[in-house]
Amino acid sequence: MQIQKKIEDIKFTPMTVFGEEMEVSENIVMASAAGWYVGAICKEGGFIQPYDRYTDYFATPEEASKFLEVV
Repeated sequence: MQIQKKIEDIKFTPMTVFGEEMEVSENIVMASAAGWYVGAICKEGGFIQPYDRYTDYFATPEEASKFLEVV
C-alpha cells in the first residue's frame, strides 16, 4: 500500500465498525499493485492498514487526485 499524503497530515475520525473501535481516515489517494485509487485507511490495534477502496483504479496518482477534488 502506498499513500499519497503524509500520515501526520491525514484526518482520522473515531468509529465503531462491527463492534470494534477504530479511527478511519478521510478519503485519500492510495496505490496497490493494481494502480492508484481513492480510499481510506484505518488505525486499529496500533497499526495503520487499508480500510476501503471507493473508486476503480487509475493509471496515475494525478488522475486519482483529480477525481478526489471533484467528489
